[in-house]
Amino acid sequence: MPPHFSLFARPSSRGFFLPLILSCAGALALSGCAGQKTTQTGFIAPQTYAQMVHPKGHADDLVYIASGLQPGAYRYAVIDPVLWHPVNKAPVLRPEVQARMTEAFESELRKTLKEDFQILPVGPLATAPSGAFSAGTFPPGTLRISAAITNLRRSKWYYNALPIVAGFAAGAAGGGLPPIPPPAPGGASEELLATDAMTGAPVLAIATYNNGMPWNMVGQWLPYAHARRAFHLAALLMKEEVHKTGLASASPAQPAWKSPT
Repeated sequence: MPPHFSLFARPSSRGFFLPLILSCAGALALSGCAGQKTTQTGFIAPQTYAQMVHPKGHADDLVYIASGLQPGAYRYAVIDPVLWHPVNKAPVLRPEVQARMTEAFESELRKTLKEDFQILPVGPLATAPSGAFSAGTFPPGTLRISAAITNLRRSKWYYNALPIVAGFAAGAAGGGLPPIPPPAPGGASEELLATDAMTGAPVLAIATYNNGMPWNMVGQWLPYAHARRAFHLAALLMKEEVHKTGLASASPAQPAWKSPT
């Protein structure tokens, strides 16, 4: 038997070979892209950011909730176009990727928050039950939601395949490896701010992020699948905080005004 195959067969070699695979896989994990984390880019005002805390059940996220909020105070929401507002050392994204990712995040916000608010157009509103509104203003009870993607990493299949190969090699050697996190899983960081549309006062702020999970195998191969999942989870976190604070009106689906057609 050739010497390079005898490593997989001789028991005395397995004790050397498996730690070698594990060490190599660990080195690959360390050499991959750095994971996401909460960011402070200035998108959320420093004075607001200074008051953000880790909410119960979300130890990795930061949340600000204004004091003195009235339950059911907000019936409407307007969602500004999502921005690419990168933290220092964030990767450079091509314009078409920026557009695709910001649109994906905005779509998640609209889809998730429309269950609690009537979503208004960003443009000027012309009519309401109480009369005409001037350009750039909104009815009372409107929450203005702004969001930014502050960091984003794509999944790199050619790195993520290596732990799988290492596991197969260990199995062939008669041993096994514990699950190894993918070295380049991808993911995204986001900052979100909700203000009172009439006064501009901050109501709710969130800094959050999500990295790709080892069990999401599809996400290890598709470049931005884990980033899109991060957008979905960020929108759900905002919805959760809206529910915890009772911000939304009890019947948001009943329109109290009509926008111009």
